[in-house]
Amino acid sequence: MKASLVLTSILGAFTLVEASSQDPMTADMKHQSHRILSGSEDSYDDDFWAYDNGSYNTAWSDFNLSARKCVTMNKKHYIVFELFGRNNKGCSRKKKGTYTMDVGKFAKAYVAQKKIDYKYMGKDYGDADSLDYVDCTLVEYNGNNYYAKLGCSSQGGLKILAYSDAYCTTEVNANIGLYNDIKLSFNYCNDCVTWPVNNDDDAANAEGDDAAQDDAEGDDNFEYYHQFDSKLCSAADYYKSSCGWGCKRMANKGTSSSSYSSSRKYWNGLEKFFLLFWSVAAVGLIWVVLKQRRMMSREDAIVEEATMNGVGLRKRHIFPIALGVIFFIIFSMFMVWKRLTWLLLIGSNLGLFAHFAFLRRKAKQRSGLTGYVKDGGLQIS
Repeated sequence: MKASLVLTSILGAFTLVEASSQDPMTADMKHQSHRILSGSEDSYDDDFWAYDNGSYNTAWSDFNLSARKCVTMNKKHYIVFELFGRNNKGCSRKKKGTYTMDVGKFAKAYVAQKKIDYKYMGKDYGDADSLDYVDCTLVEYNGNNYYAKLGCSSQGGLKILAYSDAYCTTEVNANIGLYNDIKLSFNYCNDCVTWPVNNDDDAANAEGDDAAQDDAEGDDNFEYYHQFDSKLCSAADYYKSSCGWGCKRMANKGTSSSSYSSSRKYWNGLEKFFLLFWSVAAVGLIWVVLKQRRMMSREDAIVEEATMNGVGLRKRHIFPIALGVIFFIIFSMFMVWKRLTWLLLIGSNLGLFAHFAFLRRKAKQRSGLTGYVKDGGLQIS
């Protein structure tokens, strides 16, 4: 009996030592082996989700994603989307970039995310039959064989397209009786991470899922771990490609089907830089033009004033016109009327530069003559 007790004690001590020597990260990953949003557990395509190893590098709860449009480039179909960082105020600022992703891959990630979102709301998203046509698939319709694949419609939405070849390179205009059932919302600001309606714990939301239920019951750090889980945004970040000028132009052209009809308008980082650049340039040009005008000859000033009178302008009109241009530039910046802003801002710079060049040329022509007087030119008062 004593020998049995001694043996039991030795085995217990050995177990404790082994547990204490376990790598903390390994233990933590084991604890998180049933994370509800773990892509590697997804049933659609294990290879697609293979990149998701439970990484804690990105807190996706700080991010938002907005799908812009479905576009076709070089006979390939892509979803153009934008990714936004922390404090983006409903996808109105803090844009990380504009990217493209294969339609099929985006659809997989989108549906997987929607299933989780609906589950946390106590609903069932259901199955998306369109995912059966992510790859080129042989179908028969009315006795004819076609190949079907999920792609882009002419309006910029999703559509199951018909092809005549097994590689889905030659599209045909044929009705094959298949319709897209993935209701992808374009120009809508999607949260990368959705939280349960009852945020006390995730046990209530894991009902019916044994693995999730076991994890929820023992997971006191759900809020911490869940911020790193996003099927849609993690997949989009992994599979994304850059969207160049031509791609952005296609995405901005026309409108796409969307439950969110109002398009967002904002100045991105590059545009803000050029707004500042051209504004500072305009202020500098105004200063050099006024300085150059102080060196005008009285004769040139008289000729200029006569020219202005010929078109119905007076000296007193110049100041209100200048204020009006400045007001419209600032107002168009505030309203994000991009074309009007660039037209007024760049046009003003070109006009000021042309006027300065004209005055400078006149000054050089008369450099050997006398008759220059201070403030001989147009005075704004």
